[in-house]
Amino acid sequence: MASESPISEGFRRAFREPAITLAEIAWRWTFGLAVLALAIGSLLAYLDTVTVSNAEILALRGHSSWLIADAIGRVLHDGSGLVRAAAIVLAAIFVLWMAAATIGRAATLEALLRREERVALRPQLGLNFLRASVTLASAVGYLGAAVLAGRAASGDADVRPGVFLLVFVALGAAVTIVRSRVNWFLCLGAIPAARDGRDTLTAIGEAMGLFRRNPGKFAGAGAVFGTTHGVLFAFCIVGCLLALSLAGKVPLAATAFLLTVNTLAYFAVVDFLYIARLAAYVAIDEGDRTPPVAVASEPPPALEPPPMPTLPPVAESGLPSPERATS
Repeated sequence: MASESPISEGFRRAFREPAITLAEIAWRWTFGLAVLALAIGSLLAYLDTVTVSNAEILALRGHSSWLIADAIGRVLHDGSGLVRAAAIVLAAIFVLWMAAATIGRAATLEALLRREERVALRPQLGLNFLRASVTLASAVGYLGAAVLAGRAASGDADVRPGVFLLVFVALGAAVTIVRSRVNWFLCLGAIPAARDGRDTLTAIGEAMGLFRRNPGKFAGAGAVFGTTHGVLFAFCIVGCLLALSLAGKVPLAATAFLLTVNTLAYFAVVDFLYIARLAAYVAIDEGDRTPPVAVASEPPPALEPPPMPTLPPVAESGLPSPERATS
């Protein structure tokens, strides 16, 4: 595992084990459908409580944009009910997200880690609670960025839209960077939480340590999967624009069908990429936990000394040689 690239290992696991991707699609799309049904039902329930006069109906059916906007403003002049409905819907979405993400992530990590035991749900629930909280905090941050940009753009005589855009983009980018970094570590912390049953804070600490020990591998995986995601998003936008360009030439149902198919295909491929990236992170974690194998080197063969040359016997001066002595 350590000798293979984590990126190729992630794609290999995603291709050879499609059940994991299907599980990811199942829990994400189930959550999306539940949120869509909740939002539509809440909107219809709220509209049933709104009273509309005949004059406002005529204004809404007219062609004057000013009259339509005025009618909508008079219909929604009491926004307390809308605020209460929005608060209830957001709270329900918060709870649904934590439940769906906890069960879904536990199921996918159990398959990726090849665990025989069930993954503990409590650490995953804590991580997903923090992720949802970070998302709500980022929404408040964007709202605060808009307020600060509005104050910076408002002058004594007129409003400066260039200043508003500059301040809002700068503050919004800062909020986005902080949110993405914190959310990334929370997502990575799900791996040690699932593997070893660590609690939420310990899992986050181990995720940070894993990143510090393998920054290059994580950077490479992020670059590959991020670039691929960006290319897919561009293709999705082009497909939607092509479908919209056919709006006047084909029936409206056909255009809606093309838009729906294009969007669902994009979401399905993105879920596949997410599983491949998660499998790559699991491979990095496994490589980090596996100690390097020391290769024992064989000692060089012993060299035998060269044979000594045999010298002929030398007779001393004044003495007969052995041959003459014996003769």
